[in-house]
Amino acid sequence: MEKSSFPWKIVLASAAILGGAQGVVINTNGVIFAAIVRDTGFRAGDLALYYTIMYIVQALSVPYTSKLFFTKNPRLVMSVLGVLFTVSSGAMCVYTRLWHWYAAAVATGLGYSCMMVAVTTTLNAWLAEKKGLITGVTLSITGILGALLAPVFARCVMSFGWRATAALAGAIAFVMIVPCGAFMLTPSPEREGKLPWGNASREQVRTDETARCVPVYVFFLCLAALAGMNGQFQFNLQLPLFARSFGYSLSAGAALTSCAMIGNITGKVAVGIAIDRLGAYRAGLLLALSLLASFLIFRAVPGTFSALCVAGVLFGGCYSVGSVLLPQLALVIWGRDRYRPYVSRLSAFNSIAASVTGALFPYLHDFTGSWSPVLWLNIGLSAAAAAIFVFLRHDAATWPHEQS
Repeated sequence: MEKSSFPWKIVLASAAILGGAQGVVINTNGVIFAAIVRDTGFRAGDLALYYTIMYIVQALSVPYTSKLFFTKNPRLVMSVLGVLFTVSSGAMCVYTRLWHWYAAAVATGLGYSCMMVAVTTTLNAWLAEKKGLITGVTLSITGILGALLAPVFARCVMSFGWRATAALAGAIAFVMIVPCGAFMLTPSPEREGKLPWGNASREQVRTDETARCVPVYVFFLCLAALAGMNGQFQFNLQLPLFARSFGYSLSAGAALTSCAMIGNITGKVAVGIAIDRLGAYRAGLLLALSLLASFLIFRAVPGTFSALCVAGVLFGGCYSVGSVLLPQLALVIWGRDRYRPYVSRLSAFNSIAASVTGALFPYLHDFTGSWSPVLWLNIGLSAAAAAIFVFLRHDAATWPHEQS
């Protein structure tokens, strides 16, 4: 096979697809949803069910759509899913009743279903070394776009209304996702007669490709740690409302969202570097501790906006859970030949966790009149995840590689 040059086409397509889905739409919808709640009188928890439905549909469909992507025509699958996601998101501009959002969430969830799995495992397939760093840098585009567009969309909401802003977000995402999915994304270099890029040692390649005798409980521990941390990202949608409850303006709430997107950017790069240099277990521990610190700050000093901005940056690291940490952790544990199904399964449970927290966070606030229950819940989830990564790191030494 031909030795691969650096896979710029794959990296750019990956950045565009997840940048359009997460950076343009998901990471900025908190600004739009806050305006919808204000203008329509919907309860925050009722509107948040949009994301609950979306992530449930994603969880149920990701094993099937990811299988289609890897075994059938990947470019056709990704372009069709991209159309479903962007059109149903942009069409928010014409929704008037709650059930309109709930119905559209089905199409949005199906469209978004395997984007993360497809992109992250595709990057792993094309890279023989520096997987963590390159994946982190590539997917940091979601945070860059979120940080840039959150204040822009906030101004658009104030100047033109949330309907025009929703349509604009959907159009930008369409241009980024659909052409790249249709013409640029290839799941593995072997399909183009090439080898993965990089000069990893033969020993490291064999380690990545060899299955391990992993106890069954390891999957459930990974599930608990990853889903617990990943579900926390739904608090990003509540940041504008969180800020407003302490007397801050919509623009201040958008600034907190931008801080979270800065954390999104730096967190993915930092976690990627940590994975390459320290290993996936230590990287997961550091990420869990940073999330723990963020929610402790949110709880302790909500009246100090500068402290909230610091907490927002630390909190943004949660976006690296599903995109950077999960696929690399699964690769280390189960080996290159077996890890893809585990990535799909863990991603499905991450989506279920997101569907639960997406409704749970605003409803806890609605029914208690306080953000304290939400913050204490996330403090507990972060502490539990940190403990799990400590245990897994020590337990992994007892898992032998299977004999070929």
